[in-house]
Amino acid sequence: MTSAKYNVVEIFDSIEGEGKRSGSLATFIRFAGCNLRCSYCDTSYALFGEKQPCHFERLTLDSLLEKVHHYQVTLTGGEPLLQPSICSLIQRLDEAHEINIETNGAVDIRPVRNTSPSRHLFFTIDYKLPSSGMEKHMIRDNFENLRKEDVVKFVIGSYDDEIRTLEIADWLEEYYDKENLPQIYLGTVNGKWENERIVELMKKTPSLNKAHIQLQLHKIIWDENKRGV
Repeated sequence: MTSAKYNVVEIFDSIEGEGKRSGSLATFIRFAGCNLRCSYCDTSYALFGEKQPCHFERLTLDSLLEKVHHYQVTLTGGEPLLQPSICSLIQRLDEAHEINIETNGAVDIRPVRNTSPSRHLFFTIDYKLPSSGMEKHMIRDNFENLRKEDVVKFVIGSYDDEIRTLEIADWLEEYYDKENLPQIYLGTVNGKWENERIVELMKKTPSLNKAHIQLQLHKIIWDENKRGV
């Protein structure tokens, strides 16, 4: 049994606000620390070295698992894959839960995929577009090692972001056969881009015809700055 401890900012039960489980209940585990600094980050309280302090608990594997109440679990951050013993947690969770790993595209997903190949686990992986300021950190191999259960997420906040989304969506369609193409979800940088434009983009772009728009339900139901929802 691992004696590792995990840096946990918060654990809470709520609905999935976006992605393929949108609207369904899950237990969220938010870890501290991230290797990126996106321009639109809305969880800066989970980052180290920012103007506001990052408050977190050091939890053992067993104490963390005791706080998981739902079949569906989402690992998020920060960046969950930076936790040194994340594979140990995933292996234990995989015994009884479906796991969504929200990852930023800048940490290699293959160690987790190789350790926990279960279809109870899927990745929601961001492709960081130009307006994020972090596109240069994207690991190409991450987007070449996905399954049809996985999600590629694009958060659009500019015209350049739209163009890059089209390029990556076309590449994904060419790289994967139709049976194994990962799912594509499109969202907007809050207050920076219009959802109507996303729908028009989906309508006129063949590689996005089967994509999904996501509206961040948690920011519609609750105040957009409210935590633990």
